[in-house]
Amino acid sequence: MECNQTSTGRPYSPDVAVIGGGPVGCVTALAFARNGARVLLLEGNPRSAQRLAGECLHPPGVQVLETLGLGNLIRQGYSARGFAVFPQEESAPIFLEYPAGNGGLTCDHFVLVSTLRQAAASNPNIYLVPGGMATAIEGQRLYYETQDRRPQCVAAGLLVGADGRSSLARKFLRLKDERSTISSMAGVLLEDVDLLHKGFGQVMLGGPGPVLACRIGPRDIRLFLDIPGNQFKKNAATLWQFFHLVLPECWRESFRRALADRPVTWATNQWRSRSHYGRPGLALVGDAVGHYHPLTAVGLTLGFLDGMCLADSSSFADFRRLRSRHARVAELLAFSLYRVFSQEEPGAVALRRAIFQMWRQNPIERDRTMRLLAADDTDLVHFNRSFLRVLAQAGQRVLQDTLFSGRWLNTAKVLGSLSQWLRWLATGMAGANSQIDRLQDQSIKMKL
Repeated sequence: MECNQTSTGRPYSPDVAVIGGGPVGCVTALAFARNGARVLLLEGNPRSAQRLAGECLHPPGVQVLETLGLGNLIRQGYSARGFAVFPQEESAPIFLEYPAGNGGLTCDHFVLVSTLRQAAASNPNIYLVPGGMATAIEGQRLYYETQDRRPQCVAAGLLVGADGRSSLARKFLRLKDERSTISSMAGVLLEDVDLLHKGFGQVMLGGPGPVLACRIGPRDIRLFLDIPGNQFKKNAATLWQFFHLVLPECWRESFRRALADRPVTWATNQWRSRSHYGRPGLALVGDAVGHYHPLTAVGLTLGFLDGMCLADSSSFADFRRLRSRHARVAELLAFSLYRVFSQEEPGAVALRRAIFQMWRQNPIERDRTMRLLAADDTDLVHFNRSFLRVLAQAGQRVLQDTLFSGRWLNTAKVLGSLSQWLRWLATGMAGANSQIDRLQDQSIKMKL
């Protein structure tokens, strides 16, 4: 098959071919086009914009949109100041604001994808193939089919896999599919309601798993309801039973109507460490690299930063080095927060209480948490220091409580669990991935 021809027979020789026309693929294509590269962009599944997926961007992700001149997309979304966390033990929320006046963004996923695809299609340096489905990769040759199933081939100096969790690019890199399932996620749209605190996404605890709520319309809120493991049936009755009391009373009627009137959208939350970025000539970005639990809402931001970094890097080695270093903290934070917020084993409970105490009493730590959460602070030392402080507070509180209660056996269990976290923290950058895997296995066993 002759390469570098379009479906119309017109020769086309791109510098970069991007597999995947989702948000990260579009941003990657736009970043390369901004630098003067000719880009082929394959939009393999136009209907993917309708699935349950990321709708939150942290400030670094918003800055990527601003750099690419996508102010129209920013205006279609809703500004976010941070998160309001509602602990299950208390009614008063804890406010975590982005520092230095930086703002995040929430936006309906369909609007986000549609706007980015329109921007890509209108860019003269990007050749967008709607329905273009990649089928094989040989060296620097990319084979794909058009929407009418016509086979095509293109050769490019750089191929980019922005094709999500089940990435074809990963398959042809012969990487192991190391995904592990964490939980299920239900997406429910609440209509005609407002956030309790304007500009703050809400994290609510007290159900089987955490609830994340964000604004995606003038009076529309998306709920992301976490169901750990396979403990419960995936239906509306289960969601109502376990979550309606977790939600504020003013949302419950809208929640009841949503469950009765519309089908629930489900997704599977999976974990894959960000340890492989491809090879020279075939790079991975976004979920094709790795992905975490969406509680920290960092996935889109990491993917956008991947695309910008790849376009601006002088070599694949530089890209891999920078993204490996910058993404490590986001990975550790996503893992630790989800486990602490979703588990009821003694160590997790002790850490959760210590985190809430630290956030309430220490504004510096609140700022540091948000910088780490937003992938704005990528210093592993800062993460280790904050987590070590939480561990120390948790251990101190357990010992103080034991002096009054005399429950030394329970204290031994809690301290044993905290020591596992300490060993995980002490492994540092080199061994963090294996420790995450080990603690993830322990977490699954505890659920079972």
